[in-house]
Amino acid sequence: MTAKIICVYNNPKIFDKVVKNNEHLKNCEIFAYDNTVENISITKQYNRFIEENIKAAARGGRLEKDFWCLFIHQDFGMMEDINPILEKLSTNNIYGAVGSKFYDGFLFRKNGFNINYGRILQGNNDFNFHEYGVKVKRPKTVDSVDCCCIIVHSSLVKKYNLHFDENLDFHMYAEEFCYSAKKNYRIKSKIVQMKCFHMGTGNLNEEFQKSAQYLKEKFNIKRVPSTCPT
Repeated sequence: MTAKIICVYNNPKIFDKVVKNNEHLKNCEIFAYDNTVENISITKQYNRFIEENIKAAARGGRLEKDFWCLFIHQDFGMMEDINPILEKLSTNNIYGAVGSKFYDGFLFRKNGFNINYGRILQGNNDFNFHEYGVKVKRPKTVDSVDCCCIIVHSSLVKKYNLHFDENLDFHMYAEEFCYSAKKNYRIKSKIVQMKCFHMGTGNLNEEFQKSAQYLKEKFNIKRVPSTCPT
């Protein structure tokens, strides 16, 4: 069962170097969505893949009936073959390379605190990496996974008709995907340790804040479970 890589890109040079020509992805099938011509939201492109491939597979399309999906950023690079790792995982969870867990009710930190699990190499919008996140020995349950890498099995998508919220263009869609899956279907999100890197640091701009506020209002929550706490 070959994993499918789904990537929306607007920087062909980075995409070619990190994803398309990555030797560690040679055993994966890559679905690339070029946003250089028409800037379509990541959520719409991801949902396009779901509609055209996962649902099409259920109707007897060209892809095998069940497969792992990796929704990744153009600057997220694998440093090992992902397929042997995926073979050991339950298909009933959402997974990621790094994710957030909030701990509440501790006396020494009355407002609680956030820990990001999953050891990756993180750049500063470049290839100058530093280690980031807490390394895990086995899949670790978190509140949400980071949007740089979202892993989900097609059977889970079909069973619960999972989609990405298209009200979110480029921010907070991973958090919404995980929170909604847990709230509506009791699907857990977990971090699986893998050798990988992520170049980008993200941009906590006005659109990011608007997206965070949208989630707070949608789910009636005071804080968004995220690797970028709000």
